[in-house]
Amino acid sequence: MSTPNCKIKTLGTRGLSRDFPGLRVRRGPLSAILLKLHTRARETEAAELLEFALALPIILVMVVGLLDFAHAYSLKQKLANAAREGARMGGSESVLDTTQSSPASVQSIKDDVTTYLQNAGVDTSFIASSMSWTPSPTSVGTYYTTSGGTNYGLKIERNVLITYTDPNNATLVTVPSTRVTLYYPYDWTFGFDQVIKLLVPSANFADPIRIQTDAMMANP
Repeated sequence: MSTPNCKIKTLGTRGLSRDFPGLRVRRGPLSAILLKLHTRARETEAAELLEFALALPIILVMVVGLLDFAHAYSLKQKLANAAREGARMGGSESVLDTTQSSPASVQSIKDDVTTYLQNAGVDTSFIASSMSWTPSPTSVGTYYTTSGGTNYGLKIERNVLITYTDPNNATLVTVPSTRVTLYYPYDWTFGFDQVIKLLVPSANFADPIRIQTDAMMANP
């Protein structure tokens, strides 16, 4: 009499316990050790995933913030150097034309500043092409662009009076000077503001922010 073909299913210890609840299976020392190691490994993996999920937002804020602030600091250094170049130019330009409606000396300072910024790879479109000039009392020329009610651009003051005490005779000395100020609209390059808003929806970050730098030099 032929015996019908039967498919033999090989079950491990856990398989036997699952398919035959009433069957007690004796586990050897090796299987117990392997089971314990497997359980601990799964618990460790779950804990590591949880720790990573909790730390990820903090790491993201730190990395993005570091990149954005490093870029802003580098840009501020370029703006400061450009302002110094403009002030140095003002220290060599005559102030006799400051009574005119459009002084050539002020335009020279503006050209010097924009040339430096362009050579440094900075976009100078925030500096307006036309000047608003006030001849007195300080003689102020502004090349402003406006965005969101905030002025950005270049400000040149030709007759700023700086007073200091002469250390030799303790008298007050007044020196007419030229001050050059830059107001730059900085956009968060790497999205630092968006990361903060994602984590703290109520946070209010200006975009762009205004980076300001200035320099001063005595007039000739």
